[in-house]
Amino acid sequence: MATKHLLLYFLMMTLGMWSCVTEIRDFEQIGNNSFLTVEATLSNQAGAQRVIVSYSSPSITINVENKPVQKALVFITDDKGSRVNLTEIVNGIYETVPTYKGIVGNIYTLHITLPNGKKYESMPEKMIAVPLIDKIDTKFVVKTSYSLKDARSVGYDITLDFKDSPEPNQYYQWKWTHYERTVYCAKCNLGYDYSLSKCSTISRYPYGQTSPELINYKCGEQCFDVSFSPTYNILSDNLLNGQQVRNYPIVRVPYDGRTLYYLKIEQRAISQKMYRYFRSIKDVTQGSGTLFDVPAETQFSPNIFAVDNPNERILGAFEVFGAEEKIIYIDRLIGSDGYSPVNSPDFGRELPPSPGALNGPRANCVEGKYRSTKEPKGWKE
Repeated sequence: MATKHLLLYFLMMTLGMWSCVTEIRDFEQIGNNSFLTVEATLSNQAGAQRVIVSYSSPSITINVENKPVQKALVFITDDKGSRVNLTEIVNGIYETVPTYKGIVGNIYTLHITLPNGKKYESMPEKMIAVPLIDKIDTKFVVKTSYSLKDARSVGYDITLDFKDSPEPNQYYQWKWTHYERTVYCAKCNLGYDYSLSKCSTISRYPYGQTSPELINYKCGEQCFDVSFSPTYNILSDNLLNGQQVRNYPIVRVPYDGRTLYYLKIEQRAISQKMYRYFRSIKDVTQGSGTLFDVPAETQFSPNIFAVDNPNERILGAFEVFGAEEKIIYIDRLIGSDGYSPVNSPDFGRELPPSPGALNGPRANCVEGKYRSTKEPKGWKE
């Protein structure tokens, strides 16, 4: 009977993973308020550990961004008396040195002091050991329920195997990150504002006109677009304690080109507190994409508080976890014989070079959450 329940459980999980999710795009938060928002992670993987501090928009839409908090003091301490300071690399984004990593078994606390003097801290969070990933499988799959012109019809299903820890009450999360070299750093119909490094909001054309089509500005430097897991992929080991887990679904990679596809997969061991937090968000939002794109049933931070006002409501969390990381390249020439890539048309045109110039106008690659000038670990063309 236990085996039957386990198989049913994984069937339900698999169907949920590969199914389509309707993203919640527009809503107003409770009371039209703006909340301090903290996205903070710390793992045992060497690399710049990142903390993003901002204020949420009262009305969150696809066109409204959080307001970054600049010039904050951000640092992390542990139960052994160590302290590491984070440096602001760009507006509201703070990082440690690239060689820093946490240690499994240690307990960490995040500290943030805003420019106005307000202080915030996290609850102490212990880093938990994670089991190793045994194997990652890639399989080209055609979904016959969609037209071959539909991007959902063809793609690669990525799954992995691992052995659950024999310890009871273990909780897991899987995240993936995709890097892709950026060709165009801006697509504008009112011209490009070089002073702000973004598309202009005021027409730069005669008589206030807009361009009849988008103008594509190539990047003036090395640049990568970054995308992340859009849903919450979490698991409790209540039904599988100590067992081998096979073919656990991670992501479906689109067949939108024939180039190698860079994918970083991270298997995390998280606390019961964070599992319950993610579970509650997932139940409310149906996987809307982030910790903050949530409707009226907003789930506030489970472990960050204002030092002088514990009742202040904060969005986000300080995520501390043991992790194993795997970087794979998906060869999209394998298994796809007889099928054509399904990709979206690239609208717009490039401006020709001005007289005497070798190239047309270029746009800046602005470092941020979804774009980076830094070559990712393990990158190859």
